[in-house]
Order: sequence, then C-alpha cells, then structure tokens
Amino acid sequence: MAHLGADVAAFVDGQLSDSAMQEASTHLVTCDECEKAVRQQRLLKSRMSTVRAPEPPAALLASLAEMASTPPPRERWWVRLTRAVPFRAGVVIAGASVAVVATAYAIGGVDRVGDEVAPPYNRYAADFTGGSTVQTGNVITEATMAELDSSGWPCHETLAGDLHRVSGSYTESGEVVALTYTDGRARLNLFEQNGALDRAGLEGFTRTTLGGSDVWVRDGQPLVVTWDGDGTVYTIVTDAERERVALAVEDLPRMTSDAGPVDRVGDGLTRMSTWLGAA
Repeated sequence: MAHLGADVAAFVDGQLSDSAMQEASTHLVTCDECEKAVRQQRLLKSRMSTVRAPEPPAALLASLAEMASTPPPRERWWVRLTRAVPFRAGVVIAGASVAVVATAYAIGGVDRVGDEVAPPYNRYAADFTGGSTVQTGNVITEATMAELDSSGWPCHETLAGDLHRVSGSYTESGEVVALTYTDGRARLNLFEQNGALDRAGLEGFTRTTLGGSDVWVRDGQPLVVTWDGDGTVYTIVTDAERERVALAVEDLPRMTSDAGPVDRVGDGLTRMSTWLGAA
C-alpha cells in the first residue's frame, strides 16, 4: 500500500476501518518512514493527554457570582449606556481578556503534569560508561527531530553553546527520546519522556539550582541531573564540567517553584500558544 500520509493520526486514534487498520499495520512492518511517523504521533498524543483543563481562580468565580446577584436598584443613565452596542462589545472584549489572563495564570502555575515516572538512572549511567551514546532503538532523522522540537520535545542542534547533537533515537519502547551531544571531548546524553518526575525514586540525589532551574543531581562519573517541566521529565548523563551542564540545563525548559504572577501569566500564555500550534 502507499504511505499512511494524512491517515497517521486516524490510525493512532483507531478511527480507520478494520480492513484499513490491518492493512496499515502490515505496511508499518516494512516501512520505516511510516513507522516513525506513527511513533511521533503517539508521542505527541501522549504529551497532549497529560494537559489538565485549568480551573478559574476561586476569587474570580466569587466576584462574578457577586456581580450577578447584586443588580442595580433602579435604572439610571449609565444603565441605558450599558445597552449601547459599542459598550457591550467593549465589555465582551474585556471579559474575554480577563478570562484569558486568568486561564494563563492557572496554567502557568501547573508545573507538574502527567503520571509520575522514574527514569532508569543506573542503566543510563552504565551505558554511558560503557561508551554507548544512546540505547539501541529506532534512529530519529534530522527532519523528525526538527518536528519534535517544534512540538514541545526539545531536540536542539546545540546545547551549552558548543555541544553539538550527533544522534537521536527512540528508546524504552518508543516512550523516550534519547539525544547525544558532544564537542569532541565531553559527551552529554539527554533523555526526554512524558510525565512528572517520581521524587520518591531519587535516592542518592541532591536537590539544587542549576541553570536557573530546580534540579536533582547525583555527583560522580558520570554526573546525572534530572528534573521535570511542562509535562516532560529530562535526564542528563554526562562527563562535562558542572558549569557546562548548567548552561545545558539553561537551554531546556525549567522547573521553578517561586514564579511570580507576571511570570506565571507569561508562562501560561506561552503554553497555550504551544498547544494551539500543536493542535
């Protein structure tokens, strides 16, 4: 059969007919291009499924309820003004703006999204020490990495200024994006998976601030750094100096616990625009 093309999303969602699903499944066995497209779609679907609908702040709901339950005692000139079309249009726009800001504030405060996951730190470190760049898996092409990067899975070409991306693959049954960076001397493996960090499994790690983000660090050779942000768990395994690791962390989404109102609204608006773009 021909490539799945526009039917990739329908196949992942199980919306094709039984015969078409069977034909597509057979095709995926021999077509790397379609298999990678399906894997990418599943990653995106998994990521979007963890986004929880934000609830409006209680104070906003209370103020709206109070406004609705306290009508003016009698009609005055300004009441007649509120019936004017331009005024009503302005109220609608202002109300929509308040709703957007309130939603952005709520979303910006949601730092931990998705099921808790515990990356296999010891295996990552053992593979690194053994000279393996990433676990054996399906290689991710440059074009696919660019698409993943634009969809919220950071696959930057460089980290920390001069650590260049040399490979990428899917590991852990396709649930983890594994990337390798190097400058010819130091090497850095980056693992990204959907979910929130399982903090109960961080024995031997110390919480600290690195690159402007709250992270957990396990010292040694190699150095292991892990954190979560915006529904993704990031794990770095590297032999690079700590200062360079901080620069690499700074290039990736951060986890902070002390964001102010302005930062929360800005972060929420950024997330909303990213989700709309991915949709």
